[in-house]
Amino acid sequence: MPALFELYGALLHHDAHARLEALKALYDPLDPDAPPSRRNVSAAAFEAFETALTQSLTNANFTEIDPDSVQTRETTKLLTGLAIKPSAAGIRRIRYFARGARPEQIVRKTWFGLRQRVIEAQVMSDVIVLVGFKAEDEIQRDERRGFARMRRGVRPGAALVKHFRNVANAELVTLHPGARPSMLRRDQFFLAAPAIATGVPVLLNLWPALTVIFAVLAAYFGAQGAIEDDELKRALAAVSGLVAVGAFVMRQRLKYEAQTLRYQKQLSDTVYFRNLANNAGVLDLLIGAGEEQDVKEATLAYGILRRSDHSLAKGEIDNFAEAFLRERFGLDIDFEIHDALAKLERLGLVNRSGDAYVAIPPNEAILKLDAAWDAVFNFSARR
Repeated sequence: MPALFELYGALLHHDAHARLEALKALYDPLDPDAPPSRRNVSAAAFEAFETALTQSLTNANFTEIDPDSVQTRETTKLLTGLAIKPSAAGIRRIRYFARGARPEQIVRKTWFGLRQRVIEAQVMSDVIVLVGFKAEDEIQRDERRGFARMRRGVRPGAALVKHFRNVANAELVTLHPGARPSMLRRDQFFLAAPAIATGVPVLLNLWPALTVIFAVLAAYFGAQGAIEDDELKRALAAVSGLVAVGAFVMRQRLKYEAQTLRYQKQLSDTVYFRNLANNAGVLDLLIGAGEEQDVKEATLAYGILRRSDHSLAKGEIDNFAEAFLRERFGLDIDFEIHDALAKLERLGLVNRSGDAYVAIPPNEAILKLDAAWDAVFNFSARR
């Protein structure tokens, strides 16, 4: 049996390599690092790659999810501590795919660590994000500023593919390339309250100070009489007040920018430590994951048929496989019986009679797989 599964895995690996090369060929003109001679910024090029990628994701047991249907802005704020507004400027299309969802309780501390809050969330083991950017001539005038701020070096017409691990549903918005944190009400209050308390009295005394300064300037340039010492002292005091106002405004501005940088770092940390691969690197992981799923599905289906003393219908094999995974590994999943049986039938490892299937003996199966492997590189027969 080990030799049987080893040979079967080698055949699937050969098929997976062909799919990987085809997928890479479709992605190459969309790669942000592709040289100008190989670029293709058309919508047709993106759609061709999108179709092939979606099929590969399906083979790897990924399902598409709508982020708006599984998250709310309030839940995102509770989970991440950020109020995030994604910008779609310059984006042609963005899609999310995930697998391995499981319920988890996530503990978040509030009020400087004095209070704990337990948040119920669905956490996805793997998340793939596909982002297609518009070509230069497709980007509207009102989008250009937002696109320039968001893209961080990504050229127009390119496509991004990103792979993340262990992402809660409410954190999906953080994976958006246009995600930008906005100021929380709490921080707005902490910045605005001192500004109002300190700035209002200064502003109320600002006009008399300006009057004194104008009078001194007029006297200096000869528009009116000589400057008295008292007026000069008041003017200097007024200038000192204006300098204090300017310093206060600058200090509040620096506080705002410092808080914004803290938001950006928190968002970057959320994404950085969960990012596994990017762009072409994702394709290798994805095809490898699809190949692994194919081998597991076919191996499990073949094993179930071999252990049975009679032929089994497709639904029976499906039920036995799901029960085995649930009892042995604690996995409650929808087993892809159609794909598993299709692969076994293609290689002649099962016989079908109506809706019933039976597995051929291992020795016979090895011979069939050996013949199939020999046919892969049978160059002498092509002469």
